[in-house]
Amino acid sequence: MITVNILIKNNNSEYKDFIDDVYTYIYFLQRSGQILEREQIISQHENTVTIPVVCPEKDALNLKNCNEYALKAFKNIEKHTDSKIEFIKTGIDPDYKNYKIPEKSSFYILRNGWSSPLICGDTYNAMPLYKIPYTDKDKKSYDNINFWNNDYERLSGLWLNGVYEEFAQEELQNITSKINTIGRELCKKIEKITQIPTYYFLFNYRDWSKEEDYQRKCPITKKEWLIKDKTSEDFIAFKCDESRLVSELSTNVENYKMKSDK
Repeated sequence: MITVNILIKNNNSEYKDFIDDVYTYIYFLQRSGQILEREQIISQHENTVTIPVVCPEKDALNLKNCNEYALKAFKNIEKHTDSKIEFIKTGIDPDYKNYKIPEKSSFYILRNGWSSPLICGDTYNAMPLYKIPYTDKDKKSYDNINFWNNDYERLSGLWLNGVYEEFAQEELQNITSKINTIGRELCKKIEKITQIPTYYFLFNYRDWSKEEDYQRKCPITKKEWLIKDKTSEDFIAFKCDESRLVSELSTNVENYKMKSDK
């Protein structure tokens, strides 16, 4: 992934909404996956603002990749500042130095927690949302994916914090829960508009033995879906083509073993 400094020079001292419009522009770049969704540090020196960002490719900030809202903010800033927004490449993000946008995927996976919620099933590399057609009902954005992703992240936070662990874990693991139902519907939408099979990643952190985990059946079809020779270190260990579900082996089986040995 490419590190870039966005430079915006404000030549209009009367432009009172300048910083607000900059934040709006950055927000919509994040929502389309043109920059990684991080807490952006905006620094200002005299009349110039600098925003360091990370992009999935060198052309990610090209206007052709902007949705209507990012494009409107971009044009509004250039109009009122009477200057051109500059993009200065500064290097490669060390956390993603080997990253490459998949050119072709035989299937996608929808999963929370990565640089994009959409993942190539062949390489497990993130697929920036701007690389697929708009998914939201307004046909101008990916808000339905972003809203699901935000809600999933909140549930994950509840699970990790402990107080609501049981509730959150049940929501994340139960295939009929609201979060998983919405996620599966998104997969159907993505598959329809891309014509690429799209699978939903189902969370698994059960307190049971390794044998019980391996014997788990697809929760939709009740059929075998274990992929041969997979371990808990593999990204996916279960895959059902009929239900469009993938899942992992539980890493909690080691805790189960320790408790059983006592």
